[in-house]
Parts: sequence; structure tokens; C-alpha cells
Amino acid sequence: MATYQFKNATQTAVGTTRTAVYTTPAGLKAIAIGCVVTNITKSGLPITVSLIKANNSEVLLAQDSRLLGGQSVDFLSGKKIVLASGEQITLKSAAPSSVDCLVSVLEDVD
Repeated sequence: MATYQFKNATQTAVGTTRTAVYTTPAGLKAIAIGCVVTNITKSGLPITVSLIKANNSEVLLAQDSRLLGGQSVDFLSGKKIVLASGEQITLKSAAPSSVDCLVSVLEDVD
């Protein structure tokens, strides 16, 4: 029986390497309901948010989206993404240690 749980996953100071912010646990499904990315620098920069499928293919949710210095954007505002076991939401920035991210999910859904 599903035990639906709201959870937040975070990564701070993400830079130029694609970084997993949330990975769906083995044997579970999840619904991503928020993905807030904050530029922690004073300069504008492009960021990329991706869904990495279980077969390792990449689906771009936002490619080179420009965030102004200090700006926060919810890339899932008004949307939801169903995540299968092992799928990930990842983030990459054009500058080292430049963005923070919070992904909100409802885990263990049927």
C-alpha cells in the first residue's frame, strides 16, 4: 500500500557539472511538483534543468534558461512530472558554484 510522502530534495552551489538534485528511490514512483532554482551570484547566467530517464536518456526541461543575479524561478510552476524508479532531475549552470535548487516531490505514488 502506498504511503504518499511529500519530500524536498536540495543541492547547493551547483556548478558546471550536471548534478542530480532528486533521484526516485528504487521500486517507487514520484510526482515532481516544484523545481525552484536560485542564482546565488550577482551576474546573470544560463542554467539547464533535465529529466534523466531510467534508460539514461535526457529530456530537457529548461535549456540555457537565463537567470538574473539573485533571481529564483520555479521551472515546474503549474506543472507536474511523473518520475519512475531511478529517474532523476538534474541541474547544471554555466558558472561554478552558482545556483541552489529545491525539488519538491510526492513520493510512493501509484
